[in-house]
Amino acid sequence: MKDRQPTSALHRKFAVETPEHVRLDYVLADVGSRAAALAIDFTILFVTLTLVGFVADRLGLLDDALRSIVRPLFIILLFLAQWGYFFLFEALWGGRTPGKRALGLRVVHTGGEPVSPHGAALRNLLRIVDLGVGLVGVLFILVSSRAQRLGDLVGGTVVLHDAGGSALLGADELPPGRVGRPVLSVEQFELLAGYMARRDGLKADVRRRVARSLRDALAAVIEQEPRHRTRTADENLARLYEEEAPRHAARRGGASLQAAAMAREQREEWARYIELVEKGRKRGLPSLTEEEVRAFGQLYRGVTADLARARTYGASPGLMGTVQRWAGAGHNLLYRTSGRVAVSLGHWVAVEFPRAVRRFHRQVLLASLLLFGPMLATAVAVKDRPVLGRTLAGQGMMTRAETTDADDPDVRYIDVVEGAAMPTLSARLMTNNIQVTLIAFAGGLLAGLGTLFVLINNGVRIGAVFGVYAGDDKLPIIMSFVFPHGFIELAAICIGSAAGLGLGSALLMPGRRTRRDALRERGRAFLTLLAGAVLMLVVAGLIEGFYSPSALPDIAKFAFGGATALALVLYFGFAGWTAGSPWNRSPLHSGGDARTASARATAARAP
Repeated sequence: MKDRQPTSALHRKFAVETPEHVRLDYVLADVGSRAAALAIDFTILFVTLTLVGFVADRLGLLDDALRSIVRPLFIILLFLAQWGYFFLFEALWGGRTPGKRALGLRVVHTGGEPVSPHGAALRNLLRIVDLGVGLVGVLFILVSSRAQRLGDLVGGTVVLHDAGGSALLGADELPPGRVGRPVLSVEQFELLAGYMARRDGLKADVRRRVARSLRDALAAVIEQEPRHRTRTADENLARLYEEEAPRHAARRGGASLQAAAMAREQREEWARYIELVEKGRKRGLPSLTEEEVRAFGQLYRGVTADLARARTYGASPGLMGTVQRWAGAGHNLLYRTSGRVAVSLGHWVAVEFPRAVRRFHRQVLLASLLLFGPMLATAVAVKDRPVLGRTLAGQGMMTRAETTDADDPDVRYIDVVEGAAMPTLSARLMTNNIQVTLIAFAGGLLAGLGTLFVLINNGVRIGAVFGVYAGDDKLPIIMSFVFPHGFIELAAICIGSAAGLGLGSALLMPGRRTRRDALRERGRAFLTLLAGAVLMLVVAGLIEGFYSPSALPDIAKFAFGGATALALVLYFGFAGWTAGSPWNRSPLHSGGDARTASARATAARAP
């Protein structure tokens, strides 16, 4: 795989060499098209959540029991929309969101293979840094040779223009026109031919926007035509293509005729190939029969060979573009991941996650020090200083602690929550803690400074609350609430933040690798820590919402918390030491399931 520098001011190209040693050339998406796609996606998110929120609010007014179901579901949906919309669409929809599909864009890995779940997760978890820190992502897209934002660097991904369903059949037929000296440069004509190949697959509004943009780029030529003002942008481009296609074909002479002859000879095989690609796109390679898989493998190699021949013959840009796009479609189908991640959750929980925590114990210990150090220091400082406590913990917390009656045996840090309100409380606490951890991870991309801020800030805030209650000899009141879930919650935040610190170390200490390679490798490695932390926070949120505020006696809560602390020590200390687990599948890999692997092998063996 190799990059190609911009060949003109109009676009940048990206070249990938497939395992069949055929070069596929792609056009990198620019800032404008990516911003437009993002605007479409944000609009979809806003409209959808507004409608769902309105419906949820109306349903919540009907019945208390219904409200206890609708409100927590809406809170979780809102969280998933913020953090999961782009990930789910890109991971499950071939690297495209609705916005990207409307603009003809697709996310792929830098090796040309379709984006994997871990690649989609990394690039979208870090979106908050690209958008939130002075639009740093825009700057990176502009200066990077691969037009990558920071999330793309860590995920090992690029965003390409993807024409999708351009017609391959008939691409060799050049429209009639007056042959003469070309008025467009080769780069300009390639851009025009690419538009003409894609135009039928674009929605009307998208076609109008793209046509206007291209017309502006070619205005110096189009405006020489006296009647150009009476035509639409698309009509002007179509007329210009009619005139220029024969000129560029004539300039290439007999080579173009050879390419056209090749296209006519391969028409039937291309038709069969397109049929199989379209069928495989819908349900994946395993949906094909064994006979169809063998035929696809044979036809795919034929099309890649035809692409090489077309390049040698100097085929027209229209033919070159469409043959390459269908060759790329076959490449994506053959080498893409399956629709689901092949993973044994039991094996990952029992073996891989605790192993990862032990492997990165230095980062976990550093994160723990940065959280618990400020927490203890602040608690001690606030204990005998009410003014400082009011500043750090807030007036509301101070008033709450002062008005709490420590002599009342039934007093609670949080009043006993009614059963109907517990799901909402649990959902709010769970999503808030997960969001804090995700931000701490993403903050690692700022050389670890973002993670450092999240840990110290949360340590100070938590310590201030403890100090306020300790100052009035009311510490047992808050501890009885925190103890059941606190060990799991705080351990999870430290583990997730350790992933952020590890990401920051890739920038500061990349070792013998480039920073780009270090970010990509460590991002994948630390994703396991983050996934485990999120799972722990789900468990902690359920405990904090349902068990911690309950009316159970304090002794039961302290005993439960002590049991969770012991379980965590045993789990992270000893789980996964032996390889004799009954679940012995590879963890969190994205190579597809056994059926996909078998289909690939069959396609590879096809004569």
